[in-house]
Amino acid sequence: MIALLRSDLYRVARSRWPWVVLALVALATLGSAVFTIWWPLEPGVVYDGLTTSSGALRLAGRGSSIGLAVMVAPFVAAHLSTADSDTGFDRTLLSSLRGRSAYFAEKCLLTVILSGAALLAYLALSGVGAFVTMRPVANVEPLWQIAVWAVEGWLVACAYAFVVLLAGQLTRIRAIAFIVAFLLLSAVFEQGFFSFLLLVSNMFGLGWGPALEAALAWTPYVTMRSIEQGAAAMLAVDSTGVAPALRALVVCAPLCLACAALSAAVGSRRDVA
Repeated sequence: MIALLRSDLYRVARSRWPWVVLALVALATLGSAVFTIWWPLEPGVVYDGLTTSSGALRLAGRGSSIGLAVMVAPFVAAHLSTADSDTGFDRTLLSSLRGRSAYFAEKCLLTVILSGAALLAYLALSGVGAFVTMRPVANVEPLWQIAVWAVEGWLVACAYAFVVLLAGQLTRIRAIAFIVAFLLLSAVFEQGFFSFLLLVSNMFGLGWGPALEAALAWTPYVTMRSIEQGAAAMLAVDSTGVAPALRALVVCAPLCLACAALSAAVGSRRDVA
């Protein structure tokens, strides 16, 4: 698996698309901050902390939220899950690979690494952009709080990416993988599923409304929204009686493991057949 990972990392570094993604992240973060030098903001505007919606990563509506890094991961997974199928590389490899599960496990590990790299690029470029503006920062959070905020965002990104990776590896059709990524990020799957259950409840008078509202608060989409709001909101106990950060850990970590295991098991069994 290590040999496969090194090979894939080399191919990624030699490809054009990672640098295009990096350029887009730089434009949305560093570029928007530099733009404020030529188009100054109102006097007296400061950063309200580092992780809030108006903090160092977003100054008076300019810049991008951590949702940008979360959105990158599923589309990266969509590309990775079908890149080998386009060239026939996966069929050539799997026909002679004794441990086929290693191939799928390596794709999961590669997705985790690239998702983390996108998040680190977002944080680094946003920090440079905040430094360039030379604006004062109020209510600076401790480093551990910023780290938790970033790691939870990475965890949610991996959860979405693994679902897309599973869809792409099972179908081996890039268009389907990208459609799944788009639907996940627009919360069509999550909201559509709960809306269907609510409709069934209303039709038959089952009284599922309160239970569905409580379950919806545990979906990755709602967790992502809380992460975008900032570390303080993510770590504080909300109306469910649980901090969104804990919900992300409880929901996203098992989801990542389940998708990785299912991808390796189903994909390997299909190729053996």
